[in-house]
Amino acid sequence: MSNLLTIPCAIESVATRRDKTIKVTIGTQELTPEQTSALFNQWMGGVGVMAFKGEQFNYNDEQLLNNLKLDAAELGSKTPSQRLRATLYVLFEHAPEGHKDFNSFYAAMMERFIEMVKKRIDTYNL
Repeated sequence: MSNLLTIPCAIESVATRRDKTIKVTIGTQELTPEQTSALFNQWMGGVGVMAFKGEQFNYNDEQLLNNLKLDAAELGSKTPSQRLRATLYVLFEHAPEGHKDFNSFYAAMMERFIEMVKKRIDTYNL
């Protein structure tokens, strides 16, 4: 089942923000209960992808949009490596293990992880 939601809408306003992002206000015609439910269910997910076309989407457009894959950074969330770095920063704040700055702590922790994975590779059997 597709999670692509297509509803007729109009861009009502566009505004720039201090952080150089853009706020887009979209208005729709009256929606069916099913469309409203689908819209709220997808909105609860937080960040998504919006496509706007000055006419009805056709089948090829919908196929293209359904197959669109964006990485976490493009969707506004963190990539796994960004999450790891942020988590290591929190660990550094709680237990710096003798390191005076985060960069040296990060390098040391990454070296530990690399060595751990290398040992695992040596003992891994298919």
